[in-house]
Amino acid sequence: MAFLRKSREGGKIEIPMSAMIDVVFLLLIYFLITYREEIPEAHLQVNLPAPDAEPQEEREPVPPVELEVRPREYRFRGRPMRLETIQRALNTMAQDVGPDDITVVVKTHVRAPTSNLVEILDICRAVEITNLNVMTME
Repeated sequence: MAFLRKSREGGKIEIPMSAMIDVVFLLLIYFLITYREEIPEAHLQVNLPAPDAEPQEEREPVPPVELEVRPREYRFRGRPMRLETIQRALNTMAQDVGPDDITVVVKTHVRAPTSNLVEILDICRAVEITNLNVMTME
């Protein structure tokens, strides 16, 4: 009973705030370190015209160029071709239309070596084509 009397007579019990403040700062540091900005997807990019820009001539859109990378061959718009022929065709298109207006869709077979895909991407870089889409096919 003597113990109960002492605790009641003491009045207020103080809660140590320094431990709580330490936990709050640790949580703050954790959330600051683990925060990651979301990377916008390339296919969601929207190109808006400048507000002062004059209306440009309407040109017919160039259909996308489909390149297929298979285990033992390359296909340009469905026809089997060698790398040199594909590069010449893309060069011709880039000179006629401009490399910024060409969209290349590279379809890679699941069993195709990665080096074949890299060769196609190197060709697109040499021609200065920037609109690239890479997808896999079975």
